[in-house]
Amino acid sequence: MSSTIKDVARLAGCSIKTVSRVINNEPHVTPQTRARVQAAIRTLGYAPNIAARRLVQRKASSLCILMYPGFFQPASAVLSRILDLGYEENYDILIQPYYPTFPVSRNRLVNAIYERRFDGFVTTPPCDADGFVADLLATYKVPLVQVDPLDRSSGLPYVAGDDFQGAQAATAHLLELGHCRIAFLMGPRNLRSSGDRLNGYRAALEARGIPYDPELVQPSEFTFDGGLTAARLLLAPSLHDLQPPTAIFAGSDEAAYGALYTSQELGLSVPSQLSICGYGDLPFSAHIWPGLTTVHQPDEEMLEQAVRLLFELLKGAVPATQVVLPARLVARGSTGAPAE
Repeated sequence: MSSTIKDVARLAGCSIKTVSRVINNEPHVTPQTRARVQAAIRTLGYAPNIAARRLVQRKASSLCILMYPGFFQPASAVLSRILDLGYEENYDILIQPYYPTFPVSRNRLVNAIYERRFDGFVTTPPCDADGFVADLLATYKVPLVQVDPLDRSSGLPYVAGDDFQGAQAATAHLLELGHCRIAFLMGPRNLRSSGDRLNGYRAALEARGIPYDPELVQPSEFTFDGGLTAARLLLAPSLHDLQPPTAIFAGSDEAAYGALYTSQELGLSVPSQLSICGYGDLPFSAHIWPGLTTVHQPDEEMLEQAVRLLFELLKGAVPATQVVLPARLVARGSTGAPAE
């Protein structure tokens, strides 16, 4: 039979309140009494009932970051900083996979909230796409900070990147090089970034007086295979009765890698025959050949700031609830002037 806090108090010769103070590292306990209680705990092998304590204190001292596996992948250095931040604030941080619309994911989330396992949540795209998480946490009054949410009209706190400005800068870069037929690989429709990047692309064209051509916009996933398929469709010989694009602006770096592969398949030299630009500035983009011109998207900064914002909310502070971080163009060897 497991020992109880009463057994510890009896063996240490003190009150239950004193044992509780020692367990919670509170003041007003003499060093001799503290040592006696700790010795009793070791002798009895006593362990506090964490679940019961959470129910009484209404505090779990844990935060949860929901991520869609394979989509939002922060570098290990960023995760280390976030875990260190949790350690400094005396919180455990759990990264949990979440699949929108999957009953198993929803049920696990409901159980976690019902059991008060977490004091707050951070969601990354596309975990917020169907609105279920936000509605559930609002019902149970659990603090939530979103990273790049699909819906920014709900008034919930969020941290996002400026996808419109980033796409506008990338398209303007290609226009300044002399490209007029610039194809765009659009991402999934359940991501706000897909629409914002399309609008930034269109705005840059309109600013130069170049008509928007829907034939140059190809649906794609933010994946290598998505970019590969979309680029093949844009550059296929069967479509050469139309003037082919001289540049491809992919909505993500991984899609741009697929477009680069397609250019090699078709024997097109990059950038002398085809310029390719990505979005995201993944670490690998600086090490391929030619280096990928891209837009630095501050995904890792967004996640870190979202966690910091959640801590401020838990402390009762009222910080800025809508933070938008700027994007910036990173020009490398995959873009150049179009062939004569």
